[in-house]
Amino acid sequence: MTDVPSSSAYSLRNVPQATIPSLATLCARKFASHFIELRSNERLWERLSPQLKALPDALVPKVFSMLRLSCPTYLKHEFIVTYMLRGPSVSLTDALPGVNNRTIQDIPRINPALHELHLTDLGSKITDATFASTLRQLKNLRVLNLRGCSKVSTKAISALIISCTALKTVNLNYTTVNPASVAQLIMACPDLEVLKLAGIPNWTDATFANFLHGMLPGHQLVKLRTIKIRQTLLGDGSINALVNLCPNLNNLDASFTLLKRPTSLINQLSVPPLNKLSLTSTSISSHDLGVILPNLQSLRTLSLGALGISHGSQASINNTSAMTMDDNMLTMITSALMHLPYLEDVSLVGNSKLGITAKKDTALADFISRIGRKCKRLNLAGIPSLHSADLAGLLTNTGCQEEPSLEVFNLNNTGVDDEAGIYISSCIHLRSLYVAGTRFTRSGLFPILDVCPSLKNLDLTSCRGINVVDRRRFFEIWQEHLR
Repeated sequence: MTDVPSSSAYSLRNVPQATIPSLATLCARKFASHFIELRSNERLWERLSPQLKALPDALVPKVFSMLRLSCPTYLKHEFIVTYMLRGPSVSLTDALPGVNNRTIQDIPRINPALHELHLTDLGSKITDATFASTLRQLKNLRVLNLRGCSKVSTKAISALIISCTALKTVNLNYTTVNPASVAQLIMACPDLEVLKLAGIPNWTDATFANFLHGMLPGHQLVKLRTIKIRQTLLGDGSINALVNLCPNLNNLDASFTLLKRPTSLINQLSVPPLNKLSLTSTSISSHDLGVILPNLQSLRTLSLGALGISHGSQASINNTSAMTMDDNMLTMITSALMHLPYLEDVSLVGNSKLGITAKKDTALADFISRIGRKCKRLNLAGIPSLHSADLAGLLTNTGCQEEPSLEVFNLNNTGVDDEAGIYISSCIHLRSLYVAGTRFTRSGLFPILDVCPSLKNLDLTSCRGINVVDRRRFFEIWQEHLR
């Protein structure tokens, strides 16, 4: 929907699908799009409701997902518990005003064998006691997501420890659980593979000591593959100790923490086989990055945004004096990344010191030429001194026979303009392009749309070179230009 009032200016278009949707999917879409009309017709609903109750369990989550998107405010408690709590997966969010404590309590009554439960962003709406009583009855849970349920605390975790020992994925982001109870949960769930603990207040090195004390001496979490501890006040001691417990770790997100020296990633003999590493807004040094990156031969995703702005810093993201990544550091990182064969996603967002003293042959241009063009996703937003000429390395030349791999390219709030159009247009696989707050006009964007048939998402927010009324219908403007 492109006519909803918003300060954002995303222009969207439908791109032909590579596969034909199943008949069940097409029917579910039709039902969701006409739900309000069907539900308000009592005689028609009398005939439809038994069919909805008879819907195969496997299809219920799909239908419910479509209804949540099309008409969430019409899904009352009674409707949800009558029709939508069946199937292998149940998802309830704050977008559903009908969800209350009774809705949560009804889940095990209706679906006692549930495998996957997502209760997200419910804030203080649901009590810890309600979560505990519900979870205590769901002994077959494998995946549990309680992100943004601020009341989740000791009672809920105790229930999990007693009843849900087969858990493989647990998301406790933005709850109020304490480290000691999480340690007990980990010990009770030997098959745990994913643990997310972002944004939990009062998690500091002092309180995290209780987590370490709760672990058995010498015990290692050999099945744990993903750890997310971003936006906590954990520092070197806690984070390194946690990573050392996980010899097979694939995904580590320590962004917006107090991490300065990740010694757990420096020793080549013990570094885990990471596929994804997020260190945005940490104070890691260029020397340590130079040692760490060559060790990560399996790395696919790397986030090094706003280095030097730590979680506890009061400095503004726009204060370049607080940044630690400069052109010299980027040159070193570029050389290290050249030897990572699987790298496909890099974020340097917010490193606003990059390029501020360069005149030509910049470190940014070198990075784009050697690394950026090989990536599928590249985020360079918030680098004001990134200019159009720095993108020249995207062009195919005698040294680079293959076209760029870029599918998602973020250039929001950079210094690029229409000159960049010729370089970006070489990215023929592009699906999403973000140029909010840049100096692009039609002249620079039309050549990109001409040769990028898969491009379906274009962010033109605050692009002063594009008329305000045209920003959200730019694909239509382009089509009109072609006629």
